[in-house]
Amino acid sequence: MINSLKELFPHIEENGCIEILLDKEFAIYDDEEDKRCYLTEENGQFIVLNPREEKITFLSVDACLFDSSDGSRSDCIVYDEELFCFIELKNCKNKNIKANRSKAKKQLIATIDFFTKNLALEQKLEAYICISCSSDDAGFIMTPRADNMEAISEFDELYNTALFYKCQKKF
Repeated sequence: MINSLKELFPHIEENGCIEILLDKEFAIYDDEEDKRCYLTEENGQFIVLNPREEKITFLSVDACLFDSSDGSRSDCIVYDEELFCFIELKNCKNKNIKANRSKAKKQLIATIDFFTKNLALEQKLEAYICISCSSDDAGFIMTPRADNMEAISEFDELYNTALFYKCQKKF
């Protein structure tokens, strides 16, 4: 998979868009200034649990694999040998949660479409819409949202992808 990604995105290593982890847990946050995702040890927007300490690959998509002017892509991807997970992070500072969910769905679809057309993905596909809110101390508070059953069915039927409204993935 990594060789295929390097062919598709020759700048992947040079730009630091890919990291391989064995950590039991790690967090991802979307930096507001440079519009790109990074790993963090604390206060992330999305948590990845890896209790078996298996190899998980993190890809920063927006403003890394793709140019920052292309705001139509999801923020990042995490994957292992069995699962390929597309993640879109939204911060509800402006309180427009419905619009954020709609835009997140479109960004995930564009990214899923690109990757399934350009890579021979053999893993099961999952997509995550994670909406969090900033707290007063500049931290993130995970805000549970009701699932959108129509969108979940659409992702399953049209993209063969399970859609989740969660800010955590357990491998």
